[in-house]
Amino acid sequence: QMPIPAFDRFGLLPGGIHECTIEEVEMNLAWNDVRRQLTAQLRDFIAVELVPRFAVVPPVVLDGSYVSQKASPSNINLVLELSDLPDTDQWEGQMLLQGKAELFRSYQIDLHLGLNGLKKDFVDLLQNLRPQTALEKGLYHGHRKGVLRLM
Repeated sequence: QMPIPAFDRFGLLPGGIHECTIEEVEMNLAWNDVRRQLTAQLRDFIAVELVPRFAVVPPVVLDGSYVSQKASPSNINLVLELSDLPDTDQWEGQMLLQGKAELFRSYQIDLHLGLNGLKKDFVDLLQNLRPQTALEKGLYHGHRKGVLRLM
C-alpha cells in the first residue's frame, strides 16, 4: 500500500483511486478544526452505521472538497462499495441509503452506493471534476482527480 500522494498544484489528488487507512486520512486531511470535525464524524459514521450493520465493513471511497486542499469543506462525499458483497449486505446498504438525509444531518456525509448494474458508477463519476470547478481551476473539461478508498 502506497501512502496518500501529495496534492497537485490545483489542490487535488493525482488521478486514480488511492487506498489508505483512516489513520492516514487523519494524518493527511485533518489539519484544521473544520477538517478534524469532519474526520471525527467519518469515524463516528463508520463505528455507528457500518460496523454494526456489516459482518465486514465494506470499502468506502471518499471524495469531494474534503479530499482536496480546501480549508473548510462542508461535507464528505462517500461511496459505500457493495458490488462484491453478499446480497444481504447489499440490502443493508440500500436500507442505509434510505436514511441519506438523516445521515447528512448527523455526519455531514453525502452517501452513495457502489453497486453492479447501476446506471452510474459513482466512484468513476467522482473522479471527474465538475465543469465549473475545472473552469475555475483552469483545467480542461474531463480532468480526472484522485479519490481515497478506505481499507
